[in-house]
Amino acid sequence: MRVLLLVGVALLITLAFADHHKGHHNHDHRDHHNHKHGHHKKGEDCDRKRHHHHNESLPHHKIADYNSKFFFDLFRQIALDHPSENIVFSPVSISTAFAFLSLGAKAQTHSQIIKGLRLNTSKISEKDIHEDFHHRPDLLNDVDRKLPLIGGNALYISKERKILQTFLDEAKKLYHSEVFSTDFKNTEEAKNQINSYVEKNTHGKIPELLDSVDQDAIFILINYIYFRGQWENPFEEKWTKEEDFHVNENTTVKVPFMSRTGMYKAAFTDEATVVSIPCKGNDVALFVLPNQGKLSEVEQNFKKESIKTWKKSFHRRLVDLYLPKFSVSGTVNLKEILGKLGIEDVFSDSADLSGITGEPNAKISKAIHKAVLSVDEKGTEAAGTTALEAMPMMLPPRIQFNRPFLISVNDHESILFIGRIANPQE
Repeated sequence: MRVLLLVGVALLITLAFADHHKGHHNHDHRDHHNHKHGHHKKGEDCDRKRHHHHNESLPHHKIADYNSKFFFDLFRQIALDHPSENIVFSPVSISTAFAFLSLGAKAQTHSQIIKGLRLNTSKISEKDIHEDFHHRPDLLNDVDRKLPLIGGNALYISKERKILQTFLDEAKKLYHSEVFSTDFKNTEEAKNQINSYVEKNTHGKIPELLDSVDQDAIFILINYIYFRGQWENPFEEKWTKEEDFHVNENTTVKVPFMSRTGMYKAAFTDEATVVSIPCKGNDVALFVLPNQGKLSEVEQNFKKESIKTWKKSFHRRLVDLYLPKFSVSGTVNLKEILGKLGIEDVFSDSADLSGITGEPNAKISKAIHKAVLSVDEKGTEAAGTTALEAMPMMLPPRIQFNRPFLISVNDHESILFIGRIANPQE
């Protein structure tokens, strides 16, 4: 049996700091393949077994709840600013990078970052906040590579600048961040150093992160995550056929559609059709197909409560599922987007990052988040047994994601990545 490589996600956040004065994605085969589908694992939404013992205290649940509000606020703002484009990013990775940055932020710069991440220090201590984020890199950096996620941080510091040992100690202890002394004056060498590191740590998914490096940069923080999930029940490559994807009323493109008839949790509401597709490792991919004319409405109502409502409407049923095969990329200008969510000072001359360098005269001049999302049929041989899925007497409903749709991959507490696929060919 072939296994579908569900999603290869690679992203980064580039934070370049500069001195203030520098300014700055025919049904005749059904009878032949319905019996060929893999065993469906029960409890697809259960918690992933951790390789460490996570603190399940009340503060942890509060942090996850508050932080999820940031995830959805961020998505809605990006969707509003880019109404017709492909969108793909990792909310958990962005929040981790800025929580890491807050270690060195002071005064209002610090409070804006914490508040912007929707974390409430009047109800949760900052120690609990960083302890919670401390476990997220652990999750991403499983040393045995048994989990489908790989991620982390790296900080590149100008050879001309000192870095406070207290910051380095906390960065290593809480965020497992690597630190490299870098000669930014030698821009080509610095660029190659950073690109090589990211390429190696994302298994070649981002061969070139930066095309240039500012010779006046003080330091550059990168944050990356690579998701290499696999469907729990694979698609058969031989059933993939080209069909129409309706980008809008005036544009239709030909896209290869993967197809599978199987048991899935699905909901049919007044706003959208929602299908939950289990991945190996107990992560779940949620595919949301807004009804005609409802895309913007579904996006702007996309929040934790809406997902809970959909889950209440879920029924495990046999469906005839069609998903487009695609690879899309997205770039998010975090300086622009986060400013609208209340994180402003860190990008301005009012920035106080003196907890990093001991000096106040540094701000974030550039914050770019790049991501690549691929849904394709590359994979390896699957281990395990195959079980038949029960067939009803009636034909199953056909669910075809042939117009703009939303996708998110979640573990039991975080949105690992989220996207809008407006055109699978772009």
